[in-house]
Amino acid sequence: MKSSNNSNFKTEKKGGSDCFRTGEIIQEKTKMLWKVIGVTALTAILGGLFSMNSKEFYQTLVKPPLAPPSGAFPIVWGILYVCMALAMIFYFRKKPEEPVVFWIYVLNLVLNALWPLFFFSLGRICFSVFILLGLIVINLILIAELREVKVSFYLYLPYLLWQIFALYLNISFCILN
Repeated sequence: MKSSNNSNFKTEKKGGSDCFRTGEIIQEKTKMLWKVIGVTALTAILGGLFSMNSKEFYQTLVKPPLAPPSGAFPIVWGILYVCMALAMIFYFRKKPEEPVVFWIYVLNLVLNALWPLFFFSLGRICFSVFILLGLIVINLILIAELREVKVSFYLYLPYLLWQIFALYLNISFCILN
């Protein structure tokens, strides 16, 4: 659909080029949907693998005030991964030609997968603080972009808030342990 210059009415272009372009857009959106689902699922799997001994390790830590029980983390992360993926899917439905945003999201997921590796598997509690700081910076950039699509912004916001809470916990664990 193309707007005429002096009218609020939309007119259709003649010929098949609009249909072809519409098909391309649908293909782009479908590819992006699968990319978002794929990278998010891969991160969830890696995070789970890197957290295999997390319950035992978490029990040994001196905990700060507000530290949730270990059983809360899988529930919270399940919800967060779904919200993150949905946020990105809704964003790319509106803006399918934003590859920079996708790669910022991927960078976020890489750091997200590295955090349990360093915190739980390698026991590098204090180093994990720096990973969280990087995650927060990256996600402040990402959420600024997501503001353009309100549903994406609100779906992604809990993840950023959880990271800030996780930073409090991580710094506390670093000090206490």
